[in-house]
Amino acid sequence: MQVTHRMLIAGMFFVCFSFIGIQDTLLFAEERKLPSPPYVSSLAAILMDARTGTILYEKNGMVPHPPASLTKVMTIHILLNKIKSGELSPETVVPIPPESWAIRQPSDSSLMFLGPNQKATVQDILQGLAVASGNDAAVAAALLVSGSVESFTELMNAEADRLGLKTLQFVEPSGYDASNRITAREFAQFLKYYLEEHPESLENLHSIREFSYPRSENLIKGNTQHPITQYNRNSLLFTYPGADGIKTGFLYESGYNLAATAKKNGMRLIVVLLGTIAETNHRAINIRNQEAIQLLEYGFENFSTVEVSLPPPTPIRVWKGSQTVFIPRSPGTVPITLRKGQEPYVTGSLTLEPFISAPVYPETVVGKIRLHKGDQLIFEQNLNAGIEIPRGSWVRVFWDSLLIFLRKIFGLPC
Repeated sequence: MQVTHRMLIAGMFFVCFSFIGIQDTLLFAEERKLPSPPYVSSLAAILMDARTGTILYEKNGMVPHPPASLTKVMTIHILLNKIKSGELSPETVVPIPPESWAIRQPSDSSLMFLGPNQKATVQDILQGLAVASGNDAAVAAALLVSGSVESFTELMNAEADRLGLKTLQFVEPSGYDASNRITAREFAQFLKYYLEEHPESLENLHSIREFSYPRSENLIKGNTQHPITQYNRNSLLFTYPGADGIKTGFLYESGYNLAATAKKNGMRLIVVLLGTIAETNHRAINIRNQEAIQLLEYGFENFSTVEVSLPPPTPIRVWKGSQTVFIPRSPGTVPITLRKGQEPYVTGSLTLEPFISAPVYPETVVGKIRLHKGDQLIFEQNLNAGIEIPRGSWVRVFWDSLLIFLRKIFGLPC
């Protein structure tokens, strides 16, 4: 078939316009503006992806604030750590000394109603903390673990320091004292760690909607108390699909606080709101809940957390080691939180050292994991060896030293 000039010109226009169309599509994906986040009246707020720790919204994230009963999450965390270490079990019987009785707590305390002639288990205390938000439960937990409230408080602060959370400072385990301090950002970071360490806590504690105590099995020595049923103060459990934790808090000095989490389409978000106030308590609670829901919806509608694949790692030559080559342990994929629509444009790469000298330790850095969006670097992380390789025999060390010397003479990498 004869190709005319007119057909060539038409073909060139088709190619050009097709390329322009592709460019327009990419530009649209890149330049599409993120919708404005919802208005938040609370003093401080943060929205975080629970898996990657990516902050999706923040207001006054590092302003110190009294946590009120959000403090009890740290108290629960320490109890769960004791269970994990084998020092306690959920069935361990908890002493209920007079200091922990409900009648000994401040008059406006939230309570699980501990008292004389009762026996409670660690699981009872955990649910009393998580659902009923009992200040008496916090005292009982402190006495069980450390023998005194003061010693337990030192344990709380030591744990915050261990996690690098410098703005979390506690003076007692219930949150009743307004001298306790947290910030929205670091408390959200703590919750991320807490959920990673204790994923079962959502089902076993924080999503439970009601709690009754004392039940018949909690009564001894002729005690005939009737159980008191209390409902979880986190009303998002009842109103927002996917919500399954974590804790609310209130003090006159702090206003209304909330630490909440929800999961939708495989993505889990954490929201922390501190210092919600209004002309009435009922309105303040409604505002706090509505702002939490709006932030969660903003996150779920505009962001996604995806797994970006990495290429398989290549072998690395080990000089002077007990083995001459190894393949580092790669995660295979890297989770990252992105604006929706950007997922197809993100690629992962591995850059590995071709040579390394023994000894090699699991934490030895042998390369870099990088994620790019187009030409833009959006994530970088060290890749560690993941294994230990001691130095080899003197023969291996001598031979490899000679090879390194010769390679340097000839300008070869080593």
